[in-house]
Amino acid sequence: MHEIKTHTAVTKRLAVTDSFLLTLALGSYFNNLFHLRIHFLVLVVFTVIFLGLIYFLDQYKKSLLTLILLPGFLLCGVFISIILKADYIKGIQSVYQWCLIYNGEEALYVFYNAFAVTAGILLLCSIIMYLLQGFKNVKVLTALVLLLLLMISAVNEVDIPKITVGIVIFYSLMVLAQVCGRIFYKSGNTVNNSIATVYLAPACIIIALLSVSLPSKPEPIQWKSVKLLLQKAEERGSILMTQFEYFFDRTGKEFTLNFSGYSEEDTELGGELDINKETALKVSTQNKSTSRGYLIGSIGDTYTGRRWVRSGRKVEFEKADYYYDFYELLAAFTRVEEAGGDLSNVIKRRSYDIEYYDIRTRSLFYPLKTFSMNLSKKLKYGETEQGAFLFDRAKGIGTNYEVQYYELNLNNEVLKQLLREGNSSDFLVSLEDLNKTAGEIFDYNALGADFDLQGLRKALIRRQAEIKKVYTTLPDTLPARVKSLADKLTRGYDNNYDKLKALETYLNTLPYTTRVEKTPKGKDFVDYFLFEQQKGYCTYFASAFGVMARCVGIPTRYVEGFLVDYRNKDGINTYNVLSNNAHSWVEAYIDGVGWIPFEPTPAFYGARYTPWKEYGTVSDSEKVTAPVNLTPSVPPSYQEFNTVDGDLGSYGLERGIHILQGAGLIAGILILFICIIFIYYGILVRKYNKRFDHAANDLKLFLVMAFILHYLEKEGFLLSKEETLLTYAGRIGDKISFHQTSFLDVATVFMKVRYGEYEVKSDELNAVMDFSRQLQNNLEEKLGKRRMFFDRFLFLHFYQ
Repeated sequence: MHEIKTHTAVTKRLAVTDSFLLTLALGSYFNNLFHLRIHFLVLVVFTVIFLGLIYFLDQYKKSLLTLILLPGFLLCGVFISIILKADYIKGIQSVYQWCLIYNGEEALYVFYNAFAVTAGILLLCSIIMYLLQGFKNVKVLTALVLLLLLMISAVNEVDIPKITVGIVIFYSLMVLAQVCGRIFYKSGNTVNNSIATVYLAPACIIIALLSVSLPSKPEPIQWKSVKLLLQKAEERGSILMTQFEYFFDRTGKEFTLNFSGYSEEDTELGGELDINKETALKVSTQNKSTSRGYLIGSIGDTYTGRRWVRSGRKVEFEKADYYYDFYELLAAFTRVEEAGGDLSNVIKRRSYDIEYYDIRTRSLFYPLKTFSMNLSKKLKYGETEQGAFLFDRAKGIGTNYEVQYYELNLNNEVLKQLLREGNSSDFLVSLEDLNKTAGEIFDYNALGADFDLQGLRKALIRRQAEIKKVYTTLPDTLPARVKSLADKLTRGYDNNYDKLKALETYLNTLPYTTRVEKTPKGKDFVDYFLFEQQKGYCTYFASAFGVMARCVGIPTRYVEGFLVDYRNKDGINTYNVLSNNAHSWVEAYIDGVGWIPFEPTPAFYGARYTPWKEYGTVSDSEKVTAPVNLTPSVPPSYQEFNTVDGDLGSYGLERGIHILQGAGLIAGILILFICIIFIYYGILVRKYNKRFDHAANDLKLFLVMAFILHYLEKEGFLLSKEETLLTYAGRIGDKISFHQTSFLDVATVFMKVRYGEYEVKSDELNAVMDFSRQLQNNLEEKLGKRRMFFDRFLFLHFYQ
């Protein structure tokens, strides 16, 4: 008895030692990862205190002294808090808010908050590590997890403290020694094995110290091949997860920025970003622009004060909205040509081949001024009243189509003048002039003699009136100071284009950041952004621009979609569109011209307004396929938001260097979990089959009967505690019968074997097995193979 108590005490002390080492290693790692800047000695003191208390409570949990002291300490803490008037809730909220905004910068560092976070991390690690020591073989698993964590951190170029590396190496060597001791020493006494490995501790310590103290190169290991392998695995894993979701849900939703983590909720605007970097689309083009490409995904026409939504209006037009938008622009250019204007470098014809990749949505992405769509398959899609396009069902990887569109040179003075002079034209142009402009400027010769010009003119006038009515509405709850600011900014301008540029310039002076909080309840989103928060990302700038433009009577629509970044190549003339290329912007309606895009978000201004290289004719411009490297045209205020090296990366989305690629890691873990399930299921099946194959006929009957009773429960026949098996079989009767074998026949054979000295015959066993297979097939037809797979998995797990 004394020896058992000694062994138990030694085991617990070894558990405390292991917990201390692991907690200290993790505490150092997280202290360095999150830039908490707490001294190592403080980590040691915290770890000793927390583990000492945990060990004391575990050792004396049944002691009367413990039951008295623990409540006493708690009451003393409450009493001291009352005297000092300490507000713990407010303190916790303060620490939480600090954690949301702190990214390692010196200006944001608060020692007391970092101190509290460190204490919380060490307490949590202490509890977890101590509890884990009570499980069998947990040491091996812990060592493997820690080594894997070090590898992941190294691949992601995360700085790892040497104390963490040393402890992990020491701990792993000790575990290896203990495992080897079990194998070769073959002692059933776990305590003896653990104690025996203590003699190897000095050697393990020396190896660990040498591994972290020997000189090394200043630059870290590149891990190029490992990174490439992980990148490919992460990409394929993410695609498999998307396909897995698509398999179970093909209805899907319209694209929103929430697809990329642009909001904490699906229903409201704003909040801190949590962007992933999966490849959502692949875009191919032979004639890319010098500026970024913009792909429309969804369009909102109604601002509610907290979000943009689609109104429920129903307006019947014969053609799609992009059709009328194209002809309105064609009519405007025709008037310019009639007046002798030079349109040689105003517009270019381009095309995109768009392929869906790691995305699942009903939205059909297309650029503004699209005039043709060619889908590779006969896919059903329709247009919303706002001009966006939706498939009938969600589409994912493998969906591809071509769109042809016209890109406007937004820096061209002729176009700017046209936009300034935009008016409520009656679209009076002749078919001859319209055809001439279409051929010379648009390279489009589809206007025949039977073209219904009068019908088109009436539709454009009707559409113009509808746009002015719908796209200028604002909620009654919008604070008056928003309109006052819009009036102040646009005062002195006599045309809508200059007013829009004034609003755009003002918003480009506000700071761009992704570190923002949700708009408080009861506050208007735009009002809070303009007058209180005064910083944000694209959703904030676009919403403010759209609302302020409406305040001065200019129709606008809120657009969400993707940017095509031509720096992110996937091959020759093919580019990856990542999830973090998701973006929102605004399109304003200019009378007589159509929808024109604007970019109020500072970090994206250059992506929209990159100047074109000047060409003499349109035909010459079409020959250019090489990229033209020009400096983006940006307002003066933009430079302060640019990155140090001038590369916007993901267009200004901030990435903390201390944050791992969580989204990819989670996807990898999920895939690993699924693989483990399938492997474990295979083990269960193999174990069951092996047991079945080596069993006598009587045992085989019992094994099959267990499945039959389980399947009958799935069919709705529950066996109550009060009835016998024969009574249960009589209640079922001939309701369950296959190949002239009913459940009553099966139950009769089973009862004879179970309660009588009867050996089941081979033909009887085969009949029972056939009954079980038919019952399973019948259930598969009703419930589906997927549900039956998980049902069989759980049954085998608990049955064995």
